[in-house]
Amino acid sequence: MASMAKYKAELRKITRRRAVAHEVNFLNITAMMDMMTIILVFLLKSLSSSSANLPQTNDLALPTTILQGEPTEAGIQIVVSRDRVLVNGNEIKSLSVPGCFTNPNDAPKPHEGYRLVFCPGDSPHGFDAKFKARGTATDLEISPLLNAVETPVRVAEEIAKAKPKPGGGNGVEAMILFDRYTSYRVMTEVMFTLGQAKIGKFHFLAMQAK
Repeated sequence: MASMAKYKAELRKITRRRAVAHEVNFLNITAMMDMMTIILVFLLKSLSSSSANLPQTNDLALPTTILQGEPTEAGIQIVVSRDRVLVNGNEIKSLSVPGCFTNPNDAPKPHEGYRLVFCPGDSPHGFDAKFKARGTATDLEISPLLNAVETPVRVAEEIAKAKPKPGGGNGVEAMILFDRYTSYRVMTEVMFTLGQAKIGKFHFLAMQAK
């Protein structure tokens, strides 16, 4: 009959032979949360920087923007549709917008999706000469628009004086809504005219693509 000491020794041998390496069979939630937090911070930092390869040369100085928020309540709303121009919701009856399409039948219908269109941008496709201050097609100043924004600009200036912003920057602002098929020439003439009316800050409204 084997002694108790010999029995325990044999038992230890059998236990050692059957022993397997320790395996992790559970998830450490705390470690996983730390890992996901690090990945999230990395992605946010990566997306916050521009993906464009901007050239850095001595003869290139990028402009700076002075707009860092939404347009103020005193801002002037300018709407340029395919047919008319509105200032703070009031249509300028005497002003018609030149079409982007040579043939009106080529213009997309309201229910159709957007398509890329190259609108003519030379001076003959701007506002008609009869609407210009100097009566020429090459002129940039649109007289009816300049007259229409005169009163709103004066009101906005008075509001800016009565309620000055912290740190200055009390210039007159305008929120401009262009139709998606507005020609570059029409945009140029509208912005030039608003600049002549002492509007120094522009907000452009656009739809975000889905």
